[in-house]
Amino acid sequence: MAILKVADFNKIISSQKIAPVYLFAGEETYLVDACLKSVEKIVNANSLNREIFYASESSAQDILNALQTLPFLGEKRLIIVKGANKMKASDAEQLSDYLLNITETSILVLLYNDNYKKETIAKRKELINNCLSSKSCVSVDCRKLYENEVKEFVKKEFNFRKKSISHDTILKILDNNGTDLLSITSEIEKICLFVGENKKEVNQEDLDLISGYTKELNIYSLSSCIESKDLKKALFILDKLLTKGEEPVMVLSAISSSIRKMLNAKSMLEEHSMSTPQVALNLKIHSFYSSAFFANLKKHSVDKLKETLKKILEADIAIKTGSLDTSFALEKTVIYMCT
Repeated sequence: MAILKVADFNKIISSQKIAPVYLFAGEETYLVDACLKSVEKIVNANSLNREIFYASESSAQDILNALQTLPFLGEKRLIIVKGANKMKASDAEQLSDYLLNITETSILVLLYNDNYKKETIAKRKELINNCLSSKSCVSVDCRKLYENEVKEFVKKEFNFRKKSISHDTILKILDNNGTDLLSITSEIEKICLFVGENKKEVNQEDLDLISGYTKELNIYSLSSCIESKDLKKALFILDKLLTKGEEPVMVLSAISSSIRKMLNAKSMLEEHSMSTPQVALNLKIHSFYSSAFFANLKKHSVDKLKETLKKILEADIAIKTGSLDTSFALEKTVIYMCT
């Protein structure tokens, strides 16, 4: 069977037809992942019948043993091999032999995240060629899309989210983000989040607004959103800050300072009966921001602010020890503070 385009694969998989082996090969990670998700959805294997192997860390024998294991409380086992482009030559040879004697109760998915046409290892190249020629294997070309294809992709992604977009606006998105689908999809999500559900047409003014907004993004504006409990904008700003390379510890430090400032303000107002102008003077809050600060302060309780400081400490430890992904640790903290 010749290698398929992604669109042709989508037609086949939509008919609920399942092949014993799949090869998703190409440099476009987004398409490789999308094809895998389509297979996972159709197979619907439970956790007991689904195994993931990393080719650089697992042997072919481990993978073959998993393929030959009978399903438990299900019809099929789903065996996923990630990084097949890094597979050892000896392992590639063993999996090539598997194509001649497949197991009917298992489905093998090979994810080759590279240009398969330029494979230089003989045995890996043989595995690819055997997949391409085997009637048991569905092979899909997940190459990088050309610019005109990316334009169509952007249009479809917005239509999927029930929004329309002009050709000029699509061009501007490509100018800002290139043609990497993962990057573009992430940007589309942010744009749709920013404009909201009610707006059905995305135009260049929206992009200009977002662009102008992001130029002024800093940790102080993030603190302001946390004070006002604007979760949507707080997460939006946090993402932009991390993308721009802002140090996570610096971001967390600024958030901590903001929480401490609110705690001090609460104490001055409630325990020491100070007036808002006195509190503003003591905490050096500029008169321009004063009214918004005290209005937002009413949304926070002392107990919640104290508990938030504990959450910030937990996030700081998690980031420094590596026990949690940095972005996840910060997002989790911001969500807690804004809800």
